Order: sequence, then structure tokens, then C-alpha cells
Amino acid sequence: MARKNPMKTLTRGLGWLLWVCAAASGAAPGPDDIEIPVLPYLSTERLLTLYEPLRRHLQETLDRPVRIVTSPDYRSFVADTAQGDYPLVLNAAHMARLAEVDSGYRSIVQTTNPLYALVMVRAEDPVTEVADLRGTRIVTPDPLALITLMGHRMLREAGLRPWTDVEMPTTDTHNNALMLLLGDESIRAAIVSNRAFTTLDEGMRARLRILADGADFGGIPSIVYQIGPGHEGADHALLTRELLHFANDTPAGRAMMLTLGHVGLREVAEADRQVIDLFLPATREVLAAP
Repeated sequence: MARKNPMKTLTRGLGWLLWVCAAASGAAPGPDDIEIPVLPYLSTERLLTLYEPLRRHLQETLDRPVRIVTSPDYRSFVADTAQGDYPLVLNAAHMARLAEVDSGYRSIVQTTNPLYALVMVRAEDPVTEVADLRGTRIVTPDPLALITLMGHRMLREAGLRPWTDVEMPTTDTHNNALMLLLGDESIRAAIVSNRAFTTLDEGMRARLRILADGADFGGIPSIVYQIGPGHEGADHALLTRELLHFANDTPAGRAMMLTLGHVGLREVAEADRQVIDLFLPATREVLAAP
């Protein structure tokens, strides 16, 4: 790429975790490596593990070293994506739409499973309704996470005003929100995604209970795959074909989709953009905050 890649500094800072990806290709990171930014909705180590089958498939298909990279938080991810021109980015639906509108990216495929927010409590908690959480502390992922915005909507529907009727501490990932719920008695509930809950092991799921879900708000994908403004044409066609084939037709791809709770992939339609446009004002409001 002609422009400087803003995530190169980040990849050096991630140390041995990103070295795992480079080692898998048999060489140290080089200037010709293809870097695929993935939304930091889970820990870096978890992302690298979960998306390793995709990395391996694209490396074999493109015959070039491929590495998974990420950013320390959602706000940084938005900035890094906007400053770069990546051949492929795995983004949240609202941030992907923002990258289309503001930075010339193109969303090509998306997960087929619906994304929605879950209000989680500890398994032994007797609370029965979201409205009963008034006066408590509810932890969420990053303030810019789509799930956080969806969670705020659920609270308002239950008659609770975020930051007024309930305290709203945040943490960097969905997993960390759940760990805080389980480890900090001052936290009464956590708002996370259905996909994050799916990736938990059986033991951790047994310690939690779903108090409420936002499944009624459908049509939002978990992850959107998009290409940078300099990768239309042949890159668009090749990546669309390979991503759909990998996720829907190969054993490794189907297994990865199952583990992630993503079911499969399909092409993005214009109607998908119209649904997610509803969240753009709130997204811009969060980004504009200091």
C-alpha cells in the first residue's frame, strides 16, 4: 500500500500474541504481509485463536503471509481503519457503515446470525426484571460497542435512564464485562452480546443467567467483512467468493462459524445498510464525546 499502515505500530506492541500469527506463516512479519484488522470485541489472544482458520485459509488462497491485527479499543479501531486502506476488515455493523460513509470502505459480506444484547446476572441472583436493576451498577463493553448502544435502548424501554437510574461502568471487552460481574459484588448485571455468551465455556455459562434479551430488534449482523477503498474490482470479487466459500462450504469455515456463533456468511444488501443507519447518530455522538 502506498500509505503508511497505522496498525503496524500496534502490531509491534502486541508482542508474542501477534508473533503467533507470523510464526504460523513460517516467517517474521514483513512489508508484504496482508494485515486483517478485527474488531477488538474480545481479548487479542481470543481473537487470534478464533480467527486462525480464516487467516490460514486466506494465506493459502492469496499465497501471501496473512496476519490478524487489532486495536486496543473501539475508538482506536475506528481511527486505524479510517487511516488505512486494508484489503479486508472485520468490523461491527455500525462502525462498518461509518467506514463506508466516511472513508470509502465497502461492506461485502456479513454474518447470517442476528446480533442482540443480553442483560446478564449471576445465576443465583433472584432479580426477575430489568426494571428491578434501578440503583445498581451495570457494566457494559466499550462505550462505542453496538451492544452497549443496544443495551441502553433496553434499559430505557424498562424505564431506566442510563447514568441516572443506574451506574454504567465500562470495560474493554464483553468477556471482561462478564468477569467483572462474576468477580465484583458491586456489579449487579452486565450487558454483552449473544455471540460473546455463545463463546463461553460450559462452566462459565452455568454461573450466569440471562435476565433479558433484545432479540426483538432483528436484522443486525454480528460482524461485517469489508474491503478498503483501494480494493474494489478484482479484490472485491475474489474476497467475496473466498469468504462465502470458506464460511459456508468448508469444514474449517463451518466449524469456525459455529464456534463464533455466526452460523455463516451472506452478501450485504442495501436493506442491511438502511437498518444499521438508525445507529449512526448515536455512534457519532459517542465518537464526538471527549
